[in-house]
Amino acid sequence: MNTITKRCICLFSILMLTVFSHIALAAADISQTNTTFHMTGQVTAPSIQGFYGIIGDDGVKYQPINLPRKFKKDGLTIQFDTKLKANTMSTFQWGKIIEVSNVAQITSSIAPEERKAIHLLLKRLDAFNTKDLEKLQEVDIVSRQLTKEQFDSWIAKYDHFTLLYVAISDADSTSITGSCYYTRELVNGMTLHGNTDLAAMTFTLSQTSSGWKLTESGSLSNQPIQYSADTFAALKEKSLKKYNTENLATLWQSI
Repeated sequence: MNTITKRCICLFSILMLTVFSHIALAAADISQTNTTFHMTGQVTAPSIQGFYGIIGDDGVKYQPINLPRKFKKDGLTIQFDTKLKANTMSTFQWGKIIEVSNVAQITSSIAPEERKAIHLLLKRLDAFNTKDLEKLQEVDIVSRQLTKEQFDSWIAKYDHFTLLYVAISDADSTSITGSCYYTRELVNGMTLHGNTDLAAMTFTLSQTSSGWKLTESGSLSNQPIQYSADTFAALKEKSLKKYNTENLATLWQSI
């Protein structure tokens, strides 16, 4: 095989790789574009004339192409449904381009740091409920040490994870530290209080280039949980008083 033929084969291979890479990326864009997800965040007005963006509670910047005028207020906290517009061009070059719907103002007194923690912790528990390790590892860096076999073995014991209460102990622009309580149901087991297990953990969230991630977690060693009907009732009462719900997955439906 002469040199010219080898070069032609090499160039053809590079061309085919490029073509298939673009096809794969386009397919990914189509998948993202067709997915609607719910988000909470804060409207912001960067130093760009007439432009309003949203900093999501996931720590990601979003550029809405159709934010209603009445919500174009710097600092306004909102919830909304959205789709990514991956193939849409913009001159602003600020955040992920999205199309929004069902936009509503959030009037809750919950602090922004706690809202961000709730958002991530709910995504973490949703990964448990759907038994999806890949989804878990998107938000929980600690879990990236797990193998699929380890995850499957552990998650098979539990179902119906429910976030009950969150408390923030420290927060700044790069990290959020706190603790949370949640319940989970034992799949093939019973305790003195039935098949519902109360769990608690400490956590640290860190702001990364791709948003907030859980970077540390541990047990509440200084607050051992002695599950009882009274303990659970007290936590539920505390949650209802603070959030007006005892299931934080329904929080934004309650405000």
